[in-house]
Amino acid sequence: MKFFRGLVTLFAGTALVLGFGGTASASTPSSGDVAAAVKAADAQLSAFFGQLDRRAGVARADVAQAPKVDGEPQSVYSLDPAFVAGKPGAKPASFAYYAVKAQASTGRQATVWVTRDAAGLTAANFTTGTEELTYPAQAHGDLVFTEPQVNAWYRVRDGRVLPLNDPARQRVGDGVAVAAYQQLVHRLYGDKLPGSAYREQGKLGGYDLAASPAPAPGEGSWPFAAGGALLALGLIGWATGKAARARR
Repeated sequence: MKFFRGLVTLFAGTALVLGFGGTASASTPSSGDVAAAVKAADAQLSAFFGQLDRRAGVARADVAQAPKVDGEPQSVYSLDPAFVAGKPGAKPASFAYYAVKAQASTGRQATVWVTRDAAGLTAANFTTGTEELTYPAQAHGDLVFTEPQVNAWYRVRDGRVLPLNDPARQRVGDGVAVAAYQQLVHRLYGDKLPGSAYREQGKLGGYDLAASPAPAPGEGSWPFAAGGALLALGLIGWATGKAARARR
């Protein structure tokens, strides 16, 4: 069964706006801190693994999922709003969240997005994809980042933005100068930043959330909101768009 990545779990307290990076520190947390953040979301993560089993036609309702952290967290960088706005000297991306692999006792795996706020670390999203783990692991001193609106991944080396996957190649070919990439994303997203008329109309990622109902769950996509709050609005347009593209 082919799973596509979608809007899976959003927790109160997350504020990733329009899929652009934030300003939190990217200092790698201790493995104990990360494990504690994942453990705090144990019930939701276990339910997520159970949902994946049911989608695959496997009934394991009586089996404890017992999710555990597997490996070290990866720092994920995302397109920076100051860079998109055209600010001179702005870096292409800023820290967004930590990506952590979790595994259930049944063998199911998931990537957990862990964000840092004033209260500490919080598990903010679960997905079935692995890009957030594999691409940052290839950094080797370079800045590796995502343009989440199109699921593009890049590396910055010697003043050039180089593609790491097909969506990125569709954007920049074999690579472009950082200044040229800035002009590109400014043209694409410069009028969609916080405070813009686009945002004030309730539109995110090209989707009018104020007028449209939430997308129905599809393969590998499980909308869920702890406490009834969907505060990670930047992820909604991205995930919804990916789900729609996968169904086409």
